[in-house]
Amino acid sequence: MTDIFEEVDQSLREDTFATWWKRWQWIVYAVVATAILGVAGFQIWLGMRNAEIDKAAVIYDAGFAAQEAKDLTAARASFAQLETDKTGFKALAGHMLAGVERDLTNDTAAVEAHLAAAAAADTGVMGDLAIIKLAYLKADTSTLAELETVLKPLLDRTGQASALARELIGAKALAEGNVERARSEFEALALDLEAPQGVQQRVSQALSTLPARKVDLDAPATPAATPAPAAPAATPAPATPTPAQAPQ
Repeated sequence: MTDIFEEVDQSLREDTFATWWKRWQWIVYAVVATAILGVAGFQIWLGMRNAEIDKAAVIYDAGFAAQEAKDLTAARASFAQLETDKTGFKALAGHMLAGVERDLTNDTAAVEAHLAAAAAADTGVMGDLAIIKLAYLKADTSTLAELETVLKPLLDRTGQASALARELIGAKALAEGNVERARSEFEALALDLEAPQGVQQRVSQALSTLPARKVDLDAPATPAATPAPAAPAATPAPATPTPAQAPQ
C-alpha cells in the first residue's frame, strides 16, 4: 500500500511540474536569454569603450608630438578633437589647449575658457589644477572677493590643492593691503600638516616680512573681575553650662 501511495505522489509531482513548465517555460527562456544578452552586451560595450580610449589616446599623442615640434596650429587642432571626449581625455585636453592658446595667440579669454572647461570636466586632481591655474591667471585683475569665488571649490575642503588656493588668497589679501587677512591665512598654512613643503616655506618667509601686529594702546582696558567677598565665618554658638551636681 505504501508503494502505491509513493507512486501516486510521484505521478502528481511530475504532472504538476509538467503543467508548471508548460505555463512558464517561455518566461524562463526569456530570463536566460536576457542574462546571456546582457553579458554579451556588456562585453561589446567594454570593447567599444576600449576602442574609444585607444582612439582618443592616438589623437592626444599626435597633439603632444605636434606641440613638442612647435607646430602649435596642428597641436591645437588635435587637442580640440578631444573637447567633447567622454573617456577622460577632455580635462587633459583642456589643460593642453590652454597652454597652446597662450603660446599661439596669448588670448586670455580663450585660455580661461579652456581652463574652465577642464575644471568642469573633472572633479579630481586635473580639475583642481585647472581651478588653480585659472585663479592665477585672474589674480592680477580680480578683486579678493572675485578670486575667492573662483577658488571656492578648493577653499571648502582640505588638502594640497586647498593649501595652494589659500596661499593665493593670502597673497592677494596682502596685495590689497589687508595685512591681517594675509597673516591669518599664512599662519594657518604654516600649521597645516597637509600643506606642501614649498607652501609652508613660502608662507614662513612671508610671515617674517609682515609688520608686527598693531596694539591699540588707547583702547580701554578690560577691568579685572572683582572677586566676590568671602562669606563671614560662622560664629560658634555659646556652650550651654552644665549645672553642678549636688554634693552627695
